Amino acid sequence: MKKVFKINTLFKVLTVVVFCTLPFFSLHVKNAIASAFNIDLNNSPVKRPIDLASLQESSDTIYNMTQKVGAKLTTEIKKTTLKKNETLSTALSRIKFNPKDINFIVESIYSLKGGKNILNTLPVGMDISYSIPTNLTGGAVKLNISKTRDLFVWQDFENNYLSEIFLRPTKLESTLIKGVIESNLYMSAINAGMPENTLLEMINLLGFSVDFQREIREGDTFEIMFTKEIDVLKNSLMQTKPINYVSINLSGNELIFYKFYDEYGVPQYYDQEGKSSKRTIMKTPINGAKLTSRYGNRKHPVLGYTKLHRGLDFAAPTGTPVFAAGDGVVEKAGWNGSYGRYIRIRHSGTFKTAYAHLSGIHKKIRIGSRVSQGKVIGYVGSSGRSTGPHLHYEVLRNDKQVNPMNIKLPSGKNVPKEKLIFFQKTVEEIMNQKLALEKLNDNKKFATNRLKADDSN
Repeated sequence: MKKVFKINTLFKVLTVVVFCTLPFFSLHVKNAIASAFNIDLNNSPVKRPIDLASLQESSDTIYNMTQKVGAKLTTEIKKTTLKKNETLSTALSRIKFNPKDINFIVESIYSLKGGKNILNTLPVGMDISYSIPTNLTGGAVKLNISKTRDLFVWQDFENNYLSEIFLRPTKLESTLIKGVIESNLYMSAINAGMPENTLLEMINLLGFSVDFQREIREGDTFEIMFTKEIDVLKNSLMQTKPINYVSINLSGNELIFYKFYDEYGVPQYYDQEGKSSKRTIMKTPINGAKLTSRYGNRKHPVLGYTKLHRGLDFAAPTGTPVFAAGDGVVEKAGWNGSYGRYIRIRHSGTFKTAYAHLSGIHKKIRIGSRVSQGKVIGYVGSSGRSTGPHLHYEVLRNDKQVNPMNIKLPSGKNVPKEKLIFFQKTVEEIMNQKLALEKLNDNKKFATNRLKADDSN
């Protein structure tokens, strides 16, 4: 009984103590939390995050931008570009903003998340639209800081400078280009309206199957389907998406490849049966060059006697890009005696490729670095024992030079059997899209011809 009584008494005493101290404890906790919160607010800079999904769309003029953000009215809108060695401050000073306004504009941009980096990396030639403030009107600056983003700085009705990043509105446009090869593939494709980066992508894609020096003939045809991203405000091409479909007809021999994403989400290309467009090594690791010397015995142009030529020579202007013929690891990159500037790449336990007489080696190419097929590794030159600018290209099998034109190379990975049905559906969708674009192009041609006929009457 005594023990029970003592425990009950102790419990009551503790309860009273807790209830008496709880308000005091609670008050201190609230004060501590409030103090910490206030410290964070006062000492941490408040910067607006750049969330591309939430950015507003840009407008074509400063006037429309001021309407969008509710800025002070602007007048006399002018344009200039950022010159070499200029900062935003010096550019604004050149176009007659006063020092006080320049400081406020720069501080406003600096307060943005990433603002310091934006100010330090403004591109030369960047478009600058501006309106200088007056007693009655506000100041504003619009900077085209990248292909996809504009930075707008404006004065509110209390004359404070504010800044915000806006996304340039874009649209995707499916495009089908057809052409006939007249003199060479490069010029024929450019004349047909193909963007240069898409052309280089097509050359890399077809380079595994086509010998551009021997197999291209006048009258051969090509087709390519891809997507353009268009800047709506400038109505200009921003970038192109990976090729969806490509076809080339070489003297009646037609090659067709379709885009299909692999397990890693990377676009790969396959024929209608799902066989990969890739080979272990490209036949020609250079574009637009002329094959001037084949593998075999020849009279050496410098030494003057007959000697086995253990590679292929491609004549091209100095500085022409040279591509990695396959995925691999750089074994050698530097000067190599009579070869001059030289690169050797190990592609597997069996095959290697070598590139000689280069004028320069790409800055990212180092011994031990990994390279991807089709990437630029160096540039055509005439270093070493050479009579003129050209690429000397070798393929080595088990460390012995072999004729690149005669070796049979294994292909890349084909579409997995379990994905063939899905691949065939993708091919069907691509072909339906191609037919729709052909009809659209035919309708445009018909309308244009009809308009010309009406004008002539």
